[in-house]
Amino acid sequence: MKAITWLAATLSCCLLLALGAAPTSARPISDNARKYLSRTATTTAKPAPTTTTTPSTTTPVPNTLPTTTRTARLASGVQYTAMWQGVTDADQKSMAAAIAQSGSRWARLDVAWATLQPTGPGSYDLGWGVPMVDRAVANATDAGLDVLLTLYWAPEWATVGTGKAAHPDPAAYARAAQWVAARYKGKVKAIEVWNEQNGARFWNPADPVAYTRLLQAAYPAIKAGNPDTLVVMGGLEYSDTAFLQQMYDAGVKGSYDVNAFHPYPAIADQSPLAPWDGTKWTVANMKTYMDVMARNGDTTPVWLTELGWSTHTNWTGVENWNRGVSDAVQADYLTQMYTLVNSQYPQVTALFWYTVRDTALGNVQQDHYGLVRTDWSRKPAFAALQAANLALSLP
Repeated sequence: MKAITWLAATLSCCLLLALGAAPTSARPISDNARKYLSRTATTTAKPAPTTTTTPSTTTPVPNTLPTTTRTARLASGVQYTAMWQGVTDADQKSMAAAIAQSGSRWARLDVAWATLQPTGPGSYDLGWGVPMVDRAVANATDAGLDVLLTLYWAPEWATVGTGKAAHPDPAAYARAAQWVAARYKGKVKAIEVWNEQNGARFWNPADPVAYTRLLQAAYPAIKAGNPDTLVVMGGLEYSDTAFLQQMYDAGVKGSYDVNAFHPYPAIADQSPLAPWDGTKWTVANMKTYMDVMARNGDTTPVWLTELGWSTHTNWTGVENWNRGVSDAVQADYLTQMYTLVNSQYPQVTALFWYTVRDTALGNVQQDHYGLVRTDWSRKPAFAALQAANLALSLP
């Protein structure tokens, strides 16, 4: 465990430097900021996971894992909520600047397909939707960031069913994804095909075969738009090995450059170092996820395209998935997570923190994942991320 001990010590030293060097900034927030990229906002809380157990064929993950050899440095990214309703151009620039000042390389920008093509397959909204995405991408790249664009939530004309989470038409999605890849060539370095498609909030009902068909259609289309664009599998919610295996069974291999998932713990205030208890998702289930990849001969790199802890006080009777942590614990967990992934999971080549800034949606749990507060003051986690990125950049 020398590597993990060295990195933890280095992170501690870098954290002290970051705490002393971090400048402060404050700007007013729009109280109308809303989560999402279209004209209609959603503020529902994260529901109980529909599945909290991993397949019975897996074995519990031990407290410690052997230190492994990393051949490439771990890249760092942060969720960039530039398209959420009520976010101004000035807000976007401040968010992008904060991500860059954290030492992170990537900004993960979520974009609703419905924002680009609200009315039909033959046109793009060049008067409103497309210019919004143009500005969001430009503000990120102007700050020196690479952009991972998550393209999800279909327009109604392209779905089977009703609602934002209705199943999209694969061919129509592929054409839109190709257009995005071509338009933002040299700016959007990677496209994530959907988000948490194993849960009904984003794909209702969840269907691994249907999602596989979408990814199979999107991959060659994105490469036709720009062969240099990385195609990232939509990040699965939790370390959902059952859904992953069903995608393999449906023939998903070969349809992405990067495998992705979101290893949130089902008990939301749980440390990333907690072992699996055999029943509920923990960060430790990353090991079982990698095992399933290996059994299926999947050697693609892995990105954790979303992970974080919300800073709020727990109320009486709070559900496991709504639990929060203190500002100090959030910073500790960030340090633990970067140390864990860097030393023990060389397959993971990028980790994206969720999210850059708190929101004001009236949902206690969802509002407080940020590295900075709504007034732009920095939480301790901001300095912790600076320290982690500094430590990971050292030879």
